[in-house]
Amino acid sequence: MKQFFIKLRGIISFFLAVIMSILGIYMPSRGTKDHIEDGEIRIMSFNVRCAEFLERGEIVPLLIGEYLPDSVGLQECTYDWYNTFRYLLPEYQFVGVGRDTGDISEDCGEISAVLFRKDKYTLEDSGTFWLSETPDEVSRGWDAACNRICTYVVLKDKETGETYAHVNTHLDHMGIFARKNGVDLVTQKALSFDIPTVLTGDFNFKKDTDLYKQLVGSGLRDSQDLATETMTGKTYHGYRGGEEGKPIDYILVNDKIESVSRYKIVREQINDLYTSDHYPIYADITF
Repeated sequence: MKQFFIKLRGIISFFLAVIMSILGIYMPSRGTKDHIEDGEIRIMSFNVRCAEFLERGEIVPLLIGEYLPDSVGLQECTYDWYNTFRYLLPEYQFVGVGRDTGDISEDCGEISAVLFRKDKYTLEDSGTFWLSETPDEVSRGWDAACNRICTYVVLKDKETGETYAHVNTHLDHMGIFARKNGVDLVTQKALSFDIPTVLTGDFNFKKDTDLYKQLVGSGLRDSQDLATETMTGKTYHGYRGGEEGKPIDYILVNDKIESVSRYKIVREQINDLYTSDHYPIYADITF
């Protein structure tokens, strides 16, 4: 019975996205928010939340389309969201697999996906590994409450030939050792690339904690601190809004990123609704 309802939910979400696209209900203006300078690229991190899909199925891709990041790391992306992004953000290519099955299916679980603009980039390399003692297979690591994964892509600009890597993850919300060891695994991966690299994710720890110091102590830098134009405040708000607090979502860069002109916490509502229980964040960077 459970599998029946999982399949039914997936079918409903699939056809809802198709119908919205065909009827033109979803017709956002692309790239209308926050001008980006020539030579810069925009990186976004967005925990889209795995629940309340029907209430937010339109406004999440709407926001992404309006800010038009070159690539966006998604957390809590489900099969429902996968179908929605495929049809409502056709200019983006979706890369990732579910943490529970290693594929994309109705019961695959969270996909820590990367979306990238396929009009601008070609996919040179990609992969997913598990944050565990056996990263090459579906598995749960240490004291984690859930399977946790990391997805990466290497993208090549079709015009300039420049490449960059985008690594994206969602660390465990319960396991202390899982988060500590997860930081080691994802930073090792990010630092393994000899090209400009960004690491995005919901890290489930606040800025200035020991785990945060471990993260930035790896050799990566926090775009929030590097940006000429920046913002402060929390990124998780639980649909309550507000600004006061510290982030748990980050965009880190390696030393091949020349500069960060802007870091933004996107706090706006659409149709009087928050797009998620996390604020999306983005950084405009130059290689």
